[in-house]
Amino acid sequence: MKNIWHLFNIHPATYFLILSFLFTGLIKNILIIYFIIIVHELGHIFIIKRLGYSIIRVDIYPSGGVTKIDKKINTPIIHDILIASFGIIFQVLLYLIVTFFYEQYFIRTSTYQLFLTYNTTILLFNLIPIIPLDGYCLLRSIWEVFFPFKRAFKLSFKISIIFVFLFITYNHILSLNNYLIISFLIYKIIFEFKNFKYQYYRFLLERYLHDFHYYKIKNEKKLDLALLKKDTYHYFKKDNTYISEKKALEKKFSASLGIKNV
Repeated sequence: MKNIWHLFNIHPATYFLILSFLFTGLIKNILIIYFIIIVHELGHIFIIKRLGYSIIRVDIYPSGGVTKIDKKINTPIIHDILIASFGIIFQVLLYLIVTFFYEQYFIRTSTYQLFLTYNTTILLFNLIPIIPLDGYCLLRSIWEVFFPFKRAFKLSFKISIIFVFLFITYNHILSLNNYLIISFLIYKIIFEFKNFKYQYYRFLLERYLHDFHYYKIKNEKKLDLALLKKDTYHYFKKDNTYISEKKALEKKFSASLGIKNV
């Protein structure tokens, strides 16, 4: 966990929100909020490092943080679940630590009550299945256990749209913080939708170029690359015989990449 602070990048909108809190005299509030957010991101960083991945950067937005990882899409689903979960786990641990210090009279009751409110709010907010929150990442990873990669995204994306509308309806109160959070969520949803074609192409290309460890083998009744699942190696039925997904992907990519054998 050493030498990680250079990875943190504070978004300009976050500075604006911090200044608005400072001008209104809510210094303690903003310090507690971003202390919790940083601890949350440290949870992600901890497990990412333990799993052996590299971190590109950690963006701190008004609504929270986003940790960008240098890893392949076809890494095990359990890794994705762990990465999404550890921010929440660190918040739970933070609750236990702060409660201990409060019970030892190191923290004032007013400060402790503020912490409880913000920690609970941030924890519950992150569990909402809206792109790019941890709840969305967890839901998508769970769908990927049961459904092909492409279908899992479509299901998760539709649920994300439903929940963002519910979130906007519930948080209709006019406030700067709500505007910033809602704008951020809508931007991320649009970006994810536009970016999925690239994600899907990369998902297929990775399986063609690399040999991953797969936990299951599945025989498909037709040759359709949209049926490919994470953690599963596929064979497709074609002309009364089965061909491997490598062969099917080779036909798709070898001409454009100029690669005959992988």
